[in-house]
Amino acid sequence: MAQLRPYRYFDTPDGQDTFKKLWAVMKPAIPTTFFIGTADVLLHSHPKGYMETLGRYGYIAFPIIGASTVFVCTTNIAASVRNKDDKINWFLGGFAAGAMMGVWRKRAMTGWNMGMLFGFLAVMRKHAQENGWNITPPDDTPIATRGIWEVDWTLTAERPRNWTTGKAC
Repeated sequence: MAQLRPYRYFDTPDGQDTFKKLWAVMKPAIPTTFFIGTADVLLHSHPKGYMETLGRYGYIAFPIIGASTVFVCTTNIAASVRNKDDKINWFLGGFAAGAMMGVWRKRAMTGWNMGMLFGFLAVMRKHAQENGWNITPPDDTPIATRGIWEVDWTLTAERPRNWTTGKAC
């Protein structure tokens, strides 16, 4: 039986399957926010009590989840309205996600700068996808390195199995 490949973001053009695309983006975003939130709680903020700890997790998680959601929704709405699957949609999605960072930091200039940065990065990602460039290796790429258990660490070569001293008994 063939194993089914899970849905990936680029399986369908922009403007289609928005909820599948949103879930494809959320699958890595949710654990990432959990690990970043845990690192913040344990290493930086040291909140006292359950509510403060949950507040710190929310302070870290909501902007990342929100920016991811805004990116996917803006990109797909722009593609649906414009009836085009191009880089402008991705710039708009990236800019909207960056603007969410400005809302989080409560600074308009941060929103503008992060919007321009995220928009530029989104256009570069779309350009790489259109040209078939891999930013990260695919999941089925074999590991090219050998482990330490596969290396012969002996100082001398092993004798042949049929080796004798040369004396007849």
